[in-house]
Amino acid sequence: MRQTSVSNLALALAVMAWPLIYYGFMSQLGDYHPDTPREVVLANRRISVTVLSVGLLSFLGSLWLSGYSFTGAKVRSVLAALICVGVVAFGIVGLWL
Repeated sequence: MRQTSVSNLALALAVMAWPLIYYGFMSQLGDYHPDTPREVVLANRRISVTVLSVGLLSFLGSLWLSGYSFTGAKVRSVLAALICVGVVAFGIVGLWL
């Protein structure tokens, strides 16, 4: 693949990763009603872990692809890396304050 195409893919993965990570994390918070069957709880947990895993793999893939495509498309690869790292830094600073 050309590096410009790879940088576009890195940008798309970076944008796609955050909603998946958010849904996967937030769907694991909270408690179920005590009458909820165990199979339903396990099925929901399996779905949320799968979505979270896909989001994290998209995140890591975006970082790897942005590093690979840096020499061919500097602006797009830096933008993809900033989307990944910038949101994490914003979250850490927001939690710290």
